[in-house]
Amino acid sequence: MELNCGPFTLEGYSRSTIETYLKVNELNICFDIGKCPMSLIHVPQIFISHFHGDHSLGLTYYIAHRNLAKLPPGQIYVPAAAEKAAHDLIRAQAALEQARRQYELIPVEPGMSVPFRRNMTMQMFATDHRVPSVGFQVMETRHKLKPEFMGLGQQEIIELKQKGVEIVSPQHLPRFAYVGDSTIMVFDWHPEIMQSEVLATECTFLTDEHYEEAEKRKHMHIRDIVPYLDHITSPHILLMHFSMRYTRAEIKHWVQHWIPAKHLERIHLLI
Repeated sequence: MELNCGPFTLEGYSRSTIETYLKVNELNICFDIGKCPMSLIHVPQIFISHFHGDHSLGLTYYIAHRNLAKLPPGQIYVPAAAEKAAHDLIRAQAALEQARRQYELIPVEPGMSVPFRRNMTMQMFATDHRVPSVGFQVMETRHKLKPEFMGLGQQEIIELKQKGVEIVSPQHLPRFAYVGDSTIMVFDWHPEIMQSEVLATECTFLTDEHYEEAEKRKHMHIRDIVPYLDHITSPHILLMHFSMRYTRAEIKHWVQHWIPAKHLERIHLLI
């Protein structure tokens, strides 16, 4: 499925227990990998939120096909607590195939920040799930002329720079946040992600009868999300990871039922 969310073109699929991946074309990155459709083989950086199979099953396929295509090993960012088990999985698959695999696993923890392209960093934040997990936020740094120099001409600016005067100040812009699987606690722990240009969050359960199951399985229910909408400033909110209990028509029905009309134009669905 392809979606346009502001400046970003997204490709992906997300259904709980089946498959979840989200490729951001303009950044050439992918959050989670699902079963790894061939379109992901050429993506150089993969950010895995956690190792439930629907989010990570295609990892060994991704590594094998990049090797076959003679591409450099992709950079695969994984929760640090799951790193050893991930190595074991990759090596076991390689042993079964009697093959050698070149790959790069990069362990990450909440609070870490890694540069991944010019002027951009990926910040990791804690999520609340049943296995080791992290969320990801893309931050872009732009340099803006300081207010006191706004009215100066080009030559004056050049002269100040030659004198070593710092004429610009950095601005850190939250561009994209990917929650992965989590309870609603993630928004209390990390309110900064609610200011991202695009906020991609799970929304597994939709009906009253499944409310307790959401808490039990450490997922979100749409009832939990609604009170936060007035605090989420993101112009684009992507809901994903809906339970297979619901048809596409039912998902659209319940989203319209629960989400206040004033917020509906910000809502996108990955189904």
